[in-house]
Amino acid sequence: MRSFPLKVVLALLAILFTLPVAAPAFAKSTQPVATTAQSTSINLAHLDGLSQQVNIAGQQMLIIHVYSEYPDYKWVDAAGEGIACIDDAARAVIVYLNDYKQTHNEQSLNKARDLLKFVMHMQANDGEFYNFIKSDLSINTDGVTSKKSFDWWATRAMWSLGYGYNVFKNIDPAFAGKLQSSFLLSNTALQRKINGSYGSYIHLHGYKIPAWIDGFDSMSNALLGLTEFYQAQPLNTVKDSMLKVGRGLAEYQYGSNTQFPFGAHLDWNGSVSLWHAYGSGQTFALARAGMLLHQNTWIASAKQEADQLFSHLLVTGMINQMAPTPDKNGQIAYGVDMLVQGFMAVHQATHDPRYARYAGIAASWFTGNNDAHFAMYDPANGRGYDGLDGTTGKVSLNSGAESTIEALMALQVVNQNPSALNMVNVKTIERHTASIYEAESAKIAAGNPQIITPDSNWTGEAQYSGKMVKMSNNDQLQQELQITHSGKYMLSAALVKPHIVTGKLALEIGIDGHHVSTIQVQRSPDKDYLTLISPDQAFALTSGKHTLSVTLKAGASASLVVDNVVLQPLKEYAVFQMPNGTNFTLKHNLAGDRA
Repeated sequence: MRSFPLKVVLALLAILFTLPVAAPAFAKSTQPVATTAQSTSINLAHLDGLSQQVNIAGQQMLIIHVYSEYPDYKWVDAAGEGIACIDDAARAVIVYLNDYKQTHNEQSLNKARDLLKFVMHMQANDGEFYNFIKSDLSINTDGVTSKKSFDWWATRAMWSLGYGYNVFKNIDPAFAGKLQSSFLLSNTALQRKINGSYGSYIHLHGYKIPAWIDGFDSMSNALLGLTEFYQAQPLNTVKDSMLKVGRGLAEYQYGSNTQFPFGAHLDWNGSVSLWHAYGSGQTFALARAGMLLHQNTWIASAKQEADQLFSHLLVTGMINQMAPTPDKNGQIAYGVDMLVQGFMAVHQATHDPRYARYAGIAASWFTGNNDAHFAMYDPANGRGYDGLDGTTGKVSLNSGAESTIEALMALQVVNQNPSALNMVNVKTIERHTASIYEAESAKIAAGNPQIITPDSNWTGEAQYSGKMVKMSNNDQLQQELQITHSGKYMLSAALVKPHIVTGKLALEIGIDGHHVSTIQVQRSPDKDYLTLISPDQAFALTSGKHTLSVTLKAGASASLVVDNVVLQPLKEYAVFQMPNGTNFTLKHNLAGDRA
């Protein structure tokens, strides 16, 4: 599947998020019971079926067709773009090389070789890449998702070339020499892209963002390729690129267990309110590169996201993105694979077996442990399905190249670790986690709050969850709560942080008429923007019914736009069931962050 421009993706995909928590631990009283796990079948039949041998300029090579649709699963072109692209071919190289290393299947090695020929064919003389070919096998040179650049398709090409060189160096030195030349040419293009602004920063809403990288998610692919190549041939020019890219990825990470964006490696320099699962390979890449270069700060950065954001998603269930408001729709294999790969890389870097188990739990999305209760990978035919909506439970039964490749890639890595494999067929049977309350659905208890319907949910940096409420001084909203577990909670708010603030601006939180917490709203240093703000303290709730009140305290002429509020238990958990019927509990505890 192709990479869409960011704003198109945001228009198409919905979001889900609930506040993340401290590094989780399996409950000691209910440790997962080891079973004799059977490896998940890695069936390459559907990926093979998407492949086509072609002759371009007298050279035999392999392409991967982009889409395959239910019910006949015939090839479907990407309208206006072409029939095949580097985006999919490069990732298919990873799958076939993984298969060769794991099974010694010569057919997989040969397919990887022919795909790499296609990747190299798409490279321009300056090291950049085109992405798509048309039905007549000519290169699409002017499409927005194909034009010559150092964009997504170039960084994916680097990953495949680096991995290819690492594998072919001793198997086929002549072919490896071609891969080396292509890779080093792409590294020259990478250096040209980042060197001009290396070491400088841009500032957005008070955040400091490395200016030498724009697509941080995309650059994680480049770092993976650099790591593979450097492992095989430690050239100083390659190490220089690794140090520059790794530094940028590690620095663009903010938050804590209870402060947005919760330890996430953010993806785009145009927003500090947006994180998406799809393509966010920063933890994966930083852990791998950190091991090779002994960069402990990179490993710590990867571990932070694994502990604070990724692990929390094991309790809440899978998401597509946070921007910052939650929505369960738009879950895809590409996002799940990034969690699986990230967890496994952190396990390899830290030797902590927890992360291998977390990788297996994340991969259980493919075996049916998801909001649709549907196996998103079918080992009988090798199809990875295109996605699901968590609110409706609807599944797309189309099976394009991206979905199939990412499913196979995730399960390949899980199959190599018994602890991960032991978790891949678990089912979630209970969750105790955050609840989200939309502001426009609350009862007006005082004042005259105004419901606002935005012209567009996309702000240019973030995404409203729907309607919002504009509150003025002393306006109060109320929400009835039904609490099932006594304990401490915190209430956060998704709101528009204003640039101009005169005097106090705060949301006073009350429970049953008693003040329990305050969300202080500080001014944005540059312009208004949508974000999520956490309170100054947590509060206790007993099980049963309660009334939550949110009151704005502000200057006489001030106002605040509120999208929703999130009620988060400081101690949350999920209960999973093993295939043998035994249960275990995964607990998260935020109490260290909030008294």
